[in-house]
Amino acid sequence: MPTVILLDVSLSMSRPVPSSDSTENHTRLTIASSAINTFLDYLCVHSKLEYVALVTFSSTYEVTIPFTRDYDNIRAKLPHLEEGDKTCIETAFIGVNQLILNEWGYQTPMQIILITDGSIGTGQIGRNRIIQALPLPPTYPVRIHVLPVVAPNDQSLQQAIPLYQKIIDLASNTNNTISNISRGAIYSPDTLNVPGVVTAMTRLCEQQYQEYWCSLKCGQLEARVQLFPAPTPASHDGISATYTISNQLHIIGFISQQDLGTPIALSKHLVIPQAQTNNNTNRENYDPKTPTKEGSSTDGSTDEENISDPSKVPNFCVLLHGALKVESMAAVVQLGVDWWGTLSAWCEAARARRSCLLLSVLRPGASAAPWLGPLDQLGPIDETTTNPETFPIRSWRSYSGGGSGCAWARPHALLADVQKVLRHARKLPDKTQHLYKELNRLRRAAISLGFSELLTCVGGALERECASLGGSAPPECALQLAHAAAALRDPRTALDIKHTLQPLATDFSSMSH
Repeated sequence: MPTVILLDVSLSMSRPVPSSDSTENHTRLTIASSAINTFLDYLCVHSKLEYVALVTFSSTYEVTIPFTRDYDNIRAKLPHLEEGDKTCIETAFIGVNQLILNEWGYQTPMQIILITDGSIGTGQIGRNRIIQALPLPPTYPVRIHVLPVVAPNDQSLQQAIPLYQKIIDLASNTNNTISNISRGAIYSPDTLNVPGVVTAMTRLCEQQYQEYWCSLKCGQLEARVQLFPAPTPASHDGISATYTISNQLHIIGFISQQDLGTPIALSKHLVIPQAQTNNNTNRENYDPKTPTKEGSSTDGSTDEENISDPSKVPNFCVLLHGALKVESMAAVVQLGVDWWGTLSAWCEAARARRSCLLLSVLRPGASAAPWLGPLDQLGPIDETTTNPETFPIRSWRSYSGGGSGCAWARPHALLADVQKVLRHARKLPDKTQHLYKELNRLRRAAISLGFSELLTCVGGALERECASLGGSAPPECALQLAHAAAALRDPRTALDIKHTLQPLATDFSSMSH
């Protein structure tokens, strides 16, 4: 998960730290810089693909280093930070929210490490004012950790702990339901010195930035792989059970990318094979770039260069990546009981020439891709069947249920489709069939993309149209609008892509006026 380091550079962070060693001359800011360097060192070993940004704040905030994987840029900036005035945490989180939403959007899980000295400078009334002004909970999933650079028995820390705990609690109450994310924590150092704060930061890294290793199996082939970023537990819609990815991922079949489409993914993870540093590894007959006995390959690249790039190391994952890329296929992976994902070939950038497998974690349950039918029932075509259907797509399972599809790459496209529904609603009863045709098209596209919230909003819009009908409107208008709004929200068929909304059967022709 991308990380924002939120560093306090107020005047109080420039206070010198008492030390028994006369040769040391540390301030709280220099100790915090040592902790940040420890964090970056840990990422270089365990999570070198992690994006990190540095945001400094006092009464204002500044994005000192935008999101980057070049941690040396952050290290180089730390000794040259300018001190500010007073601490204003609520302003800092406003800036962090803007940075994250601009860079990553609403669905990417984030982590924020708040490093401050515990001097909030206010009493209980002021603390309550800060809590009310905090722009929390955020609209994106986030885990906030607090590292106070202060002695554990300092009175200012005792006053600040309720505020820090409230920040962590508010972050955990995010309204985003795409990803389940665990709570953050407060990591107070045992002593106010460099070793004490570095130990606290190390404890944070070991608990929050653990590597996730598992086995990827396909028949008799198996490879040890790392999932990056580490997956988090997920919940099934309407069920309280929590799903956790198994430590063995089983490839149970293959499907063309065209048939698979783009099912909604809870999260996506790079599948990185374990580095093979054994000099006895058999590399014969692998490719023309096989290293020679002297340690260099025929094209001049060194053994170390090949090992640093997993795509150049002979491995089951390399074989699988090439097969999926050439055949335009995806692998269906069993993640656990009643939980599936898909593996596809991925390349970071053409000029980077780094390729890897990408695991897309689907929603728990067999209906994660409704147009395919139950995932636990997919299989090859039975050759004895007369007039077999094309595997695995069924004629009634499609993205839009017939007619033109819904292209929502831009906001105005989605708005145009919703407005088309409302235009038909305002021309009832003449446009009854057109209304339900557009509703079914919109509904099936929304379910296919996991955009069920759209149906609730459209139902509410139809109810508002019904309430605004004039007294001269035919009674069928109100009945059809109320029926359509209720049908969109019916829990029995809300996520059933096979269900088709039908107009309410009405007949007012025999009524006298």
